[in-house]
Amino acid sequence: MLLHYWEKRLLTPDSWRPEAAAMGITAKTAIEVIERTIAQEGEAVVSSYLFRTPSGDAGAIVVCHNLGRGAISFGENTRWGNWDEAFEILTLDGSGEKINFEGKPVYEGDEGSCSLGNF
Repeated sequence: MLLHYWEKRLLTPDSWRPEAAAMGITAKTAIEVIERTIAQEGEAVVSSYLFRTPSGDAGAIVVCHNLGRGAISFGENTRWGNWDEAFEILTLDGSGEKINFEGKPVYEGDEGSCSLGNF
């Protein structure tokens, strides 16, 4: 179940740390990627989706749109993959597993969730 989300927020060198914290971004590797992107490009466009699994576990998907990459995290367990902007789906490195922005698996032929901005 999607709890909170922030889509395509512009993070700059002056404001990124408190903004990322307000977006619920806590995964160390995601923070490192955002910091590196801002250092190299002067800004990062980031989305954060916080959700709970059916069993009640908290999870998050963080997307760095500059890179077309995202990460899904459960506590300190983080997995990275490529982010599909059109379908808002994360394809995990290695396994090829597809996850929508609500943290739910996407199966063959399923186009994922509808966009939060395109009702």
